[in-house]
Amino acid sequence: MRTDGVVIVEPRLGVLWWSAGIESVLASEGVAWRRGMPCCEALGCARNTSEDEPRCLTRLALAKPEGLDPRPWRGGSGPTPATGSLHARPVRTDGTYVVVFELRDLVTVQAPVQTSMAMALAAVEVTALGRLSVRVRGEPLDGDWQHRRPGEVFRYLLASRTAPAPSEAIASALWPDRGPSAVANVRYCVFKLRQQLGGRGDPGGSPIIHGAAGYRLDPRRLKLDVDLFERQATTGLAAHRRGEREAAETPLTQALSLYRGDFLAEDPYVDWAFNEREYLRSLAGRTLAATAEIALADGRLEVAADRLQRLARLEPFDSRVHQMLIEVCLRRGRRTEAVRHYSALRTRLQRAFGEQPDFDLARLAARITGDGAATGALANAGSPGAGDAPLTSMGP
Repeated sequence: MRTDGVVIVEPRLGVLWWSAGIESVLASEGVAWRRGMPCCEALGCARNTSEDEPRCLTRLALAKPEGLDPRPWRGGSGPTPATGSLHARPVRTDGTYVVVFELRDLVTVQAPVQTSMAMALAAVEVTALGRLSVRVRGEPLDGDWQHRRPGEVFRYLLASRTAPAPSEAIASALWPDRGPSAVANVRYCVFKLRQQLGGRGDPGGSPIIHGAAGYRLDPRRLKLDVDLFERQATTGLAAHRRGEREAAETPLTQALSLYRGDFLAEDPYVDWAFNEREYLRSLAGRTLAATAEIALADGRLEVAADRLQRLARLEPFDSRVHQMLIEVCLRRGRRTEAVRHYSALRTRLQRAFGEQPDFDLARLAARITGDGAATGALANAGSPGAGDAPLTSMGP
């Protein structure tokens, strides 16, 4: 099988994004990339650099304004390694540089079906967007373990899955008042987790890896909805930025089908999940905005309304979002619904900030419907505002 792929790396943050074309490489390598993965781990820098140069492809690319000359590239050391050519160039963005790697003419060999099925049956499948759900070899893992300390450790590892977590860090985050004994609790909880999720004697091995830097979840043993959501959303948003509406909508829609709620919704107040939850909320918001914009461009007002209603729930104080939703309601002839949305927004802003919406409902209705009578009909719901210009773009 021959394909191309693109990988974007930020020197400090690791892998930021990879294209759908790289998925065939992942399958042949038997690995799952993740956001924040070091480039040397993802791209096999040691295998693809010579001894007389820095053993990091990102460093090499940043050293030359024109980037790297094309060079042969070889994937992992598994039974079906990928081969091809690697091209890299630095790109300045937001005051810093990222490196865009192009993997061209990749040749991969499809793994035998039996092996793929065995890996799928051995995998731990986790749904962490919304209520946490775990399946082991296709069977639900029920019981109250999720609400006990082993479950706390598991959720912490999900939130910090892009880097190893030392026992001390886990103990400090979960049980800050328990002192030195908390570290021993972490080790015991990991032991119990391995019993629950699979470990010694399991044909796939344990999904929890321990190394010198700490514990982490093995992406080869873990199928996580968060990772799939992120890949689909970033792929679709990249296509949307390029103006490729048809190519963007499918992955964006698939991403939204996975976003069933906030990351680890049952732990809404824990500090250690905050950054990941907010990042995923932001990504979901951009995905909803992009799909709403695509639907509006195609005249599919019902789809646009659905996306904007979800976006309004994510962004309850964003007047831009609510104005766009109200515009769609008015275009569909749903004036009562428009008044209800506007009144709710006005009440919410008044209670939280002592402010009014920055657009006027009556004038908005009159402009969209072309009916001067709309001003009188909706005057009681409106309030003086500065901005009632139409919203034609939410941005990706």
